[in-house]
Amino acid sequence: MSYDLAVYLPEALDAEVLSALVDASPGLQLEEIADGSADGPQNWHILRGKKAAYCFTLEGPYLVEPEDVPYEVTAAVLGAGVMYSILVDGTDPGSIPHAVRFTKRLAKEANGAAQDLQTEEVWPKTSNRAAARPERDTMIDIVEVRWYHLMDEVQDDFPQRYLDLARQYLPEALPKRFGSYEPLQGNLARDGDQAFVKFFAEDYSVFTAGSFPTAGASFTGVFGGHVNQDRPIRQGDVQTASLKIHRSALEVPRWREALERFFVAMAIELRSFYATAEVDSGWGWNGRSLWCYASKPSLYYQKEGWGRWLGLSPHPVWMAWFSPLYSDLVRPHFRGAVQEYPQGFLHRFGDEPLGRKEIIERWPDAAQWVPVELTGAVEQPESRFADVMPERLTKMLVAPPPKPGWT
Repeated sequence: MSYDLAVYLPEALDAEVLSALVDASPGLQLEEIADGSADGPQNWHILRGKKAAYCFTLEGPYLVEPEDVPYEVTAAVLGAGVMYSILVDGTDPGSIPHAVRFTKRLAKEANGAAQDLQTEEVWPKTSNRAAARPERDTMIDIVEVRWYHLMDEVQDDFPQRYLDLARQYLPEALPKRFGSYEPLQGNLARDGDQAFVKFFAEDYSVFTAGSFPTAGASFTGVFGGHVNQDRPIRQGDVQTASLKIHRSALEVPRWREALERFFVAMAIELRSFYATAEVDSGWGWNGRSLWCYASKPSLYYQKEGWGRWLGLSPHPVWMAWFSPLYSDLVRPHFRGAVQEYPQGFLHRFGDEPLGRKEIIERWPDAAQWVPVELTGAVEQPESRFADVMPERLTKMLVAPPPKPGWT
């Protein structure tokens, strides 16, 4: 019979640090066991009392991927990358309180989170994922993330998958509230996942309010078996999902890693042919919410609700995702940070978020980041469509319903 606990940390601890933590725990001492290589997971027996009787076993560190970390732990610790296992092996119940106290101490000292594998309880009760907030009543930058995808390639279970991916990679993107207009009426904690899923089946546009440093998400199009399936005015098959996040938080590498994983996971889930993460300046921040002037220049994006594809962004963006629809057209023009996936590739200008002017200052050739014939533009009174685009994006394969007979 055994009692199992786990500790998830952002990074592994030196053996000397672990030894010091054991020594600082009343009544405990370390008996190291020569097991495994010096560079891999280690195995220690922890002894207690004057008789140095066996108390529990400490093993690790084991590398873990975000997919292997329980949702409850991800919600409590930013960037969990390693796990230590603590095992009380035997029938002596007196060892369990010592193991639990040490587990909590290890999590606290290393800025991580611990989990009791019998009860699934997680410590600490409060999250250490807090990001530094900008000063109140200041102008700030955000990063606007947009995923572009095709209606017939989105699975009906996407609304639930969105919740699952947020819990796995970026819990701050979970919708604290949701609806189609302000004030947002839905409440995820109160109403549950099914209410969120059901709302997608009843409305064409869904808006959410997230937790800092995110500032909400929006979804425009047909998701989750929408009961009406479409709007009569639709002109194409392109749909969008978007997310705002404070640029200042992304100065911390672990926040950037969390956003990038969510960005890619969403692109794969939606089968996005194109996705962008772009710095947007000139937002007002009052300490709780964002606002902008009506005259503020907008980022380039497709006309929501109409469904036609204009083309790629005419200016460089910090991060961009391309599926095989675009891969061969744009790949020869990128150098440097290109990360390959079976479903596409990710391109990034620099590690920290950069605006278009900052990108061009560092890489002057990036002003024309992709061939101009692949780009579109939002202009008045007419938008400019790309001269060249994948044939699939020029067709409407999902026919809209008949237009209503208005009189």
